[in-house]
Amino acid sequence: MQTNIQRQIAMLEQIPRHPRRITANDITEKLNNRDYNVGLRTVQRELKAMHDMGLFGLVMDDRCKPFGWSIAACWRGLNLTLMDQHMALAFHTLKHSASQLLPPQSVKQLTPYFERADQVLGSDPDNPWLYWACRVAQLPEPLPITYEDHDPKALEIVQDALLNKRQIACEIQRFIKGKSYWIDYRPINPEGIKISGGVIMLAFTVGTYHTKRYAKPINLMRNIRLLDTTAVTRDDFDIELSGEESKTTLIALELQLSPSANFIQRNARLSDDQQVERLANGYYRVCASVYDTPKLREFLWSMADSVEVIAPQKLRNHFSRLISKINNKYHNATTEFVAAVS
Repeated sequence: MQTNIQRQIAMLEQIPRHPRRITANDITEKLNNRDYNVGLRTVQRELKAMHDMGLFGLVMDDRCKPFGWSIAACWRGLNLTLMDQHMALAFHTLKHSASQLLPPQSVKQLTPYFERADQVLGSDPDNPWLYWACRVAQLPEPLPITYEDHDPKALEIVQDALLNKRQIACEIQRFIKGKSYWIDYRPINPEGIKISGGVIMLAFTVGTYHTKRYAKPINLMRNIRLLDTTAVTRDDFDIELSGEESKTTLIALELQLSPSANFIQRNARLSDDQQVERLANGYYRVCASVYDTPKLREFLWSMADSVEVIAPQKLRNHFSRLISKINNKYHNATTEFVAAVS
């Protein structure tokens, strides 16, 4: 039965949308080229059966022989009654991130499939796919802080602009010398939407000729308006790099890590050329070629109690000054507190 379903799906993949058409002979040949051992009569019988049941938007052109087959141009989806548990699990998984990763029009179109997926998975409490759905999840990285939620309508406007390659105008919150300002930017060219640290961010450029790329949280944008003008797009866009600091300096990083460092225990890597050496004192020397970015420094600072930067000297000096500054701050604060209490 499973083989028949796979073959029928492969058969439907060969059928074009109306007004194009394909004959059962051509479908049979294409299936055999894909190593499905099926005869013409079987293909004709299954096509006729699906057509008579009104499945998959199949249209039969019987004005002349051989008959032509196509998918109705107005047909918009799969037959819900045929959703199996594998497909239901896929829709169930998609549902949890659909509103962030898909345009509102797509989410609305898929809502019946999400509902049907829940029905399929919930129809049998002992269903292994339901067991899987309840025990496998991609959870957001836990943070010690929370951010203000974005306006759902603002996200819809941004999604619409990105989908239709339209420019937008909006006010963006900026902090200048410790003060908050809302500055109007126009036109903005939406380039992508990404979720980083649980925050939905818009990647964009400003104007027609300005090439610098930005990535700002949508909750820091207000009064978003869709413009009638076409967005400026560039071929070198990479959603993974949008808003990241430019990789300007490649350094030969050398670290000394304690055996209890999470980095060591999880066999983590800083680069493809990373080398790890166990030292006589039980510590580890890690050498890697990396870019000196704020994120690298933030990562190293998060392991300050279990890592020592050996090289390069410039980066070592940076942490030495930082530790000295923090030590002085806490020492002075303690002294002032004791004096005040006394």
